[in-house]
Amino acid sequence: MQSAAIILTGFFLLVAQSTFAQIVPFDFAVPYLVFPIVLYMGIHDYNASKGAILSFALGYLMDVFSGSPMGLYTFVTVALFLMSRMAALRLFMQGFIFEIVLTFILTLVTNFIVLSLRMVFEKDFGSLPIYMKIIAPRAVATAIVSPAIFGIMRWIEKVTLKRRGEGKVLRA
Repeated sequence: MQSAAIILTGFFLLVAQSTFAQIVPFDFAVPYLVFPIVLYMGIHDYNASKGAILSFALGYLMDVFSGSPMGLYTFVTVALFLMSRMAALRLFMQGFIFEIVLTFILTLVTNFIVLSLRMVFEKDFGSLPIYMKIIAPRAVATAIVSPAIFGIMRWIEKVTLKRRGEGKVLRA
């Protein structure tokens, strides 16, 4: 139930992201709305295999929505999950500021990974200078919306854990 809720949330956030991208005339103002979901899973107690599979599915949805080469965001979201998991093991901080700072830093790293992969695999380098200009502003936009998406993820956890506990019979 929780996995389905996460995938559905990611789908609806991607719909909102692509709609926002069509409305806003500036590419740099469009945040990556799925990245905070992946970061949340990496920071909190998600099983590594479950988190990697969900990150893979969310990355695949990003590939479908963005029209980028298939597998680009699939690979990057799994890498983002693993990086956030390592950061969570090293940093035992939580809170509003931590969410924003970690989202900003890991979104920058993720964008550089995407840029590096595009440099390796794409033959047309015309879009690379444009992409380099929007890396930092998109990381800022993603960091700004991350607390709201972290709140959505907390709500999903609370609802699914509550439902999971309702079906169990406690024995003395």
